[in-house]
Amino acid sequence: MLQTLADHGCKSILMVPISFVSDHVETLYEIDLPHKDQAQELGVRLVRSASLNTHPLFIAALTTLVEDACRKQGWL
Repeated sequence: MLQTLADHGCKSILMVPISFVSDHVETLYEIDLPHKDQAQELGVRLVRSASLNTHPLFIAALTTLVEDACRKQGWL
C-alpha cells in the first residue's frame, strides 16, 4: 500500500492502527521500523498516531460502557 500511495503522489501518511487501542509490540515494530524505512525510501513521510493506552478520556469511556452494561443487567 505504501508503494501504491507513493505512486499516486502521496507525500505524507498518518497511520492509525485501529486494530489496537493500546501499544502492541508487533504493530509498533512493523510501523515504526520496516514500514517507516520503506516510506522513507519512497520519499514519503510516515507517522503513526499515538495509541489510546491509559488516556483518561479513553478509560472514562470504558468505565461508562461497563457501568451502563452492568446497570442494564441489574448488577449495579
